[in-house]
Amino acid sequence: MSAAITQYLAALGDRLAELGRDEAAALDAAADACATALMNKHVIHLHDTGHLISHEMIARTGGLVAYTPFTYSGALNNANLHRAANNGSGGSLEERLAAERALLEWVFAQGTLHDGDVLIIGSVSGTGWRLVELALAARARGITVIALTAPAHSARLQPQHPSGKRLFEAADIVLDNHAQYGDSFFEIEGFETPVAAISGIAAAILMWSLTVGIVERLVARGVEPSVYTSVNLPGGPAAVESVEARYRELGY
Repeated sequence: MSAAITQYLAALGDRLAELGRDEAAALDAAADACATALMNKHVIHLHDTGHLISHEMIARTGGLVAYTPFTYSGALNNANLHRAANNGSGGSLEERLAAERALLEWVFAQGTLHDGDVLIIGSVSGTGWRLVELALAARARGITVIALTAPAHSARLQPQHPSGKRLFEAADIVLDNHAQYGDSFFEIEGFETPVAAISGIAAAILMWSLTVGIVERLVARGVEPSVYTSVNLPGGPAAVESVEARYRELGY
């Protein structure tokens, strides 16, 4: 194996060891919140900006059936060429925020997110005003918000939300993926730009650690959670259908 790959794997191991040490308390708090939610037939929603967890955690072997992807959008089919060309990005931040709040009112009115649910929001930068508004709106409705983000990176970026908050400042619990400013962390001799972002790998480790903690707590309380097995095993499709039917009935 090349020297650079060997050094990278060693450095990655060190980063993951730090993750396990420094995030133990936050993982325990998040696992407690999620296990309590499932015990009470509530839902764990995942809202991710595209850095892995929305793919890694949904319908995956060894994962909870309860993990539910949450996305929303508003579309208006009335594109006037003149107005579109002269409105810039769609109005001032205040106007866009008002529109977003109206959209969120509609989202919550659908009954998908309830008081007592858990909403896990993943964003490395955590500066987007829409994410912060979602976190604040969810918390105001009694939903526990867990942020999976990079505070060290985020804190050096300008917040977009008028409250001045970033995602890690708007959540109940923060799972820190330990990404440094810029995310990529490994330096190769003779090459100026760092390579290998840490955030995706760390996010997956944190989410699977959280899963282990949730299952541990539920089992300790005498509750058997619905967990996927591999669809590629013999009888796999039938097993997936069975565990999904079980979750549909029991809610955990």
